Amino acid sequence: MNHRKPSRWLEAVAVPAFVCALLTMGTGCGAIKAAANPKVAWAINDPAPMSVVVRRADVAEKTSKEVDRLMTDTPASDDSPWLGQVAVDKEAATGDMTELKSHDLYVGGARVVAAEVWAKELSRIESKDAKVVAPAAGAAQPEPVAAAASKEAKAEHVAGKADKKAGKAGKKAAKSDKTDEKEALAAPAPAAAPAEAPAPAKYTSLLAAVDPELGAEWGKVMEKKKAMGEAKGEIGVLEAANDEKGISDADKKANKSKIEGLEKTVDRLEDEAEKLSKAFVPKAKAAAQKAAPEVREKFGPTLVHLRQAVADADISNSAAAVRYPMAATTLLDSAKQMAKVYVADVIEEKTGKRPSTQSLQPGVTMEGGNVQVTLNGLSTSDLGQLSIGDLTTEVASRTTAWAKRALGLLGTIAATKEVLGFEEDVLEALISGFQAAGWKAPAAATIPEAPAGGQPRS
Repeated sequence: MNHRKPSRWLEAVAVPAFVCALLTMGTGCGAIKAAANPKVAWAINDPAPMSVVVRRADVAEKTSKEVDRLMTDTPASDDSPWLGQVAVDKEAATGDMTELKSHDLYVGGARVVAAEVWAKELSRIESKDAKVVAPAAGAAQPEPVAAAASKEAKAEHVAGKADKKAGKAGKKAAKSDKTDEKEALAAPAPAAAPAEAPAPAKYTSLLAAVDPELGAEWGKVMEKKKAMGEAKGEIGVLEAANDEKGISDADKKANKSKIEGLEKTVDRLEDEAEKLSKAFVPKAKAAAQKAAPEVREKFGPTLVHLRQAVADADISNSAAAVRYPMAATTLLDSAKQMAKVYVADVIEEKTGKRPSTQSLQPGVTMEGGNVQVTLNGLSTSDLGQLSIGDLTTEVASRTTAWAKRALGLLGTIAATKEVLGFEEDVLEALISGFQAAGWKAPAAATIPEAPAGGQPRS
């Protein structure tokens, strides 16, 4: 499949205008697939600037990564608490959506997508490295009571010896202290209670609960998908660089050469991933159909909720693709908005207090994907011990990284679409396999709509 920019003749065959714009600005096929989702028609007229478009792509990508982690990299037992945590609590979801509606990025009225909640809540679920760790040999331990008594006895002995006016009473006290000191030193230190080892999980992963071989085979497909994603992301950045004003002919030629090489890599990886995926999905369904009844009952609901998370992430990713061409004109204003967010983030990280940015007016200029920032409207009380120079440098660095991601975003969107598509196919196959064996799937967890209105947080 060729990923070069399609020619303008597509406009003559009644392709919607927004798709044409998408195609001429992006990396092709993956972006088309994302934009074709009929559930995101609302995104065309949604007042989402580039800052929100990037965020939608970000939460979609993060959700896909969390689903991958929970499917393959998080041990599970029949009674693992995290299995139930995947079904996002309605009250927690409502709180998340209410808070997000008041976020600085959303005060313009853009829709808050459900993937915002999935990305946040799934990332909170325990990782495979969560375990009790015993103290290392030779590590510093709290001082035993007996040793502390010894030090106190020594101090009293020295004081008694130095007190010439104490006479015999002082000497007796010193002698008594010495005896106490010897007894204290002779007393064995209390043994440290052995750390309780965590109970081993019954299965190494959610997929392994269905079939131990599935995890490794899933990993092979995801390896190809992720490599494709990296290559598509690079293509997006290079294409955006070639569209910038002032780029030299030599640099443009070098970028085109790199793009051609990356396109060949993507084509090869795509073929390999497709072959592996076509073999894996039916195998997963067959394994699910043969799974033990307790596996279906304990793990089936979790798969249903993860499938919903993937579906919502796909909507977020597709909404980013649809809106991207219209949001392109807001890139500079969005960079200024992100600079304000980063100012508050950096100050909060350094001082522990988040400042108000209502009076902040950052100056932002962009050239070649690099961002220059000037900051006005901050008080010394906002900065604390943080220097304005250090703050400006860090904010410029973060805003530059954001701008480069925005310029190459269609590559990220296309890559995320590939991963989400595979995850959806596998989850659907597993659930279908369970149902074929007589299991009844419960309703999936749903994320409520964000409330109307919303005021910017201070």
